[in-house]
Amino acid sequence: MGKSSDERQPFESALAPLLRPAYQLAFGMLQSREEAEDAVQEAAMRAWMKRANLREGSELRPWFLAIVANQCRTVVRGRWWTVLKRPELPSPAAGTEPALDEVVQGIVLRNAIRRLPHRQRLVIVLHFYLDLTFDEVAAVTRESTAAVKSRIYRAARELAPLVSAREGFGLDGRASLSNS
Repeated sequence: MGKSSDERQPFESALAPLLRPAYQLAFGMLQSREEAEDAVQEAAMRAWMKRANLREGSELRPWFLAIVANQCRTVVRGRWWTVLKRPELPSPAAGTEPALDEVVQGIVLRNAIRRLPHRQRLVIVLHFYLDLTFDEVAAVTRESTAAVKSRIYRAARELAPLVSAREGFGLDGRASLSNS
């Protein structure tokens, strides 16, 4: 066995716990299971090829999630079609009106997030869906923490009418920015 295969096992072991958050990020940005899976796979291959670029002492998570985000940007830029995929609604059963309302609200929110500018959508997915802190989002996006907070605030103002206060937004439409 060569040096490359000796390096592969520790790299794969370190990357394994990041695959789920990477998929969640890709799905949040691409809204397609197949494209998200492909993007994560491509990002993992790129990370392997560029592993020498990871500075000693740097965290793997923000570095890898940045590669995933960049791969998603590439996928979005390369699309030639504009068909929106809609999630399937569950078949209604007796007494499931509240559940159906929640599904519809989720679809409306996903569509609203999908219409956000790419950079706002990215920080929303990283912070609210992947529960990254503002500093971690800043590391992934290579922006200042203040810029990340500002972008999240602007996106949250656009989304606030669709989200209730108990889902992380204040009653006045402001995102809760105290979580760092």
